[in-house]
Amino acid sequence: MIPPRESSFRQALPVVLPFVALAVALTWYVQDNGFFWDSILLASRYGQWYYQTRFSTLFVPEEIAGYPPLFGMYVAAGWHLFGKSVPVSHFLMLPFLVGIVWQLYLLVRRFLPPSWLFLSLLLIFLDPTLLAQSAQVAPDVVLLFLYLVCLNALLQRRHGLLGLALVFMALLSPRSQILLVAVFLTQLLLHWHENRNLRLSEVLRLMRPYVPAGLLLITWLGLHYRHFGWIGYAPSSAWSSYSALVSLKGFGLNLVFLAWRLLDFGRIALWVTAGILLWRFKARFPKEAPKLLILLLVPLVTLSGVLVWFTNPIGHRYWLVVYVLLGLLTAHLLAQTPNLKLRRTLYVVLAVSLVSGHFWVYPERIAKGWDATLAHLPYFTLRQEMMTYLDQHQIDWQQVGSDFPNLAPPAATDLTHDQRHFPAKDLRRHTYILYSNVFNGFTDQELAELQRHWITVHEVRKGQVYLRLYRKPTAVTTLSQ
Repeated sequence: MIPPRESSFRQALPVVLPFVALAVALTWYVQDNGFFWDSILLASRYGQWYYQTRFSTLFVPEEIAGYPPLFGMYVAAGWHLFGKSVPVSHFLMLPFLVGIVWQLYLLVRRFLPPSWLFLSLLLIFLDPTLLAQSAQVAPDVVLLFLYLVCLNALLQRRHGLLGLALVFMALLSPRSQILLVAVFLTQLLLHWHENRNLRLSEVLRLMRPYVPAGLLLITWLGLHYRHFGWIGYAPSSAWSSYSALVSLKGFGLNLVFLAWRLLDFGRIALWVTAGILLWRFKARFPKEAPKLLILLLVPLVTLSGVLVWFTNPIGHRYWLVVYVLLGLLTAHLLAQTPNLKLRRTLYVVLAVSLVSGHFWVYPERIAKGWDATLAHLPYFTLRQEMMTYLDQHQIDWQQVGSDFPNLAPPAATDLTHDQRHFPAKDLRRHTYILYSNVFNGFTDQELAELQRHWITVHEVRKGQVYLRLYRKPTAVTTLSQ
């Protein structure tokens, strides 16, 4: 007789294996892509510090400090075991990608009928930001895995597993620390939904798994403050302005940006579909829908309630947990739709809408979350081509102004020994400007100046990405193209 757990695992394999294969194939495909966006700091710079110091100190240099150490230490430990390289860095993410597949399967199995397991997982994994982050060495992938572990631990009442996942979240990132609160609020609301009461004794009992994570978080923040004299952003750093409180106008803009991020890249179809189906089901609300609404809305409200008050730019990846739970809720509501033809039509529309998200490229003067869709993938080869062009024509990189994320040296982005880097753009000082539509830091006035008065020296383009080298019209050069 096959044990129940073994039988359940065998039933899971046909559903899970295609998505595990997708994770492996994606990792293999992007293994040579350098560090991108915030991963340049959080994975490469942090990882290299712990790698070079052999974990002899907990704290990184002040100019890059402000984040918990767990992710950087994990990357550094992987380099010590398997070698320091970009491919190794990508494959270090694979266990978490496989873990996300399994944790999502456990959630989908709880809320969807067997015939909908594969389709539900597919709808979730079609999210552009989930795929884009899975193609990077990104701490948000680890955060998603840990948050899903917490949700399954709550639903399965596995308090030990919950406590362990919370401990890791306490040391992963500032957003994972915020989401500790979301996990606790989710547990409280689920308890109230099931029991219709919430006594103080019950609240104190539910808090027990959170005590180790809370103590660890307080200890880390205390040690950080004692060492640096600040928490969050260094007052002297380029990021210190991001910790400032917003004005009333800034608060309104943050709400607009928040809504935009949630609807962007094809997700508008999921929100509209879920909203319409919830309204249609109001007379016979699906039994599990309230639980799924709790799972979705608590992290959304918790993160929003913190982030909208600060000047820190609101990135698409901040809501990765929300996107996944939105897909789960929408799939659940679709499965409850009795009209088979309507159900199939809606599913195809949703899938097409999410796939189209990789092709949502806004005009130059509108910032786009390039780390949130696979549209960014050509950037790495194009950047290398442009750097090769500069070297072949003996153009000094210090004369070439550029913008984030192209300011870090190849030693940080590609783990080479090349410490050269492009300075931050200054159209008055620099002879050349290296621009890409991947960069969001150019003002409208700077773009107009470049297009009207500067000379395009060289351009490389692939897919939706291009890099363009401009030269001042007054610059004297013998450059031959």
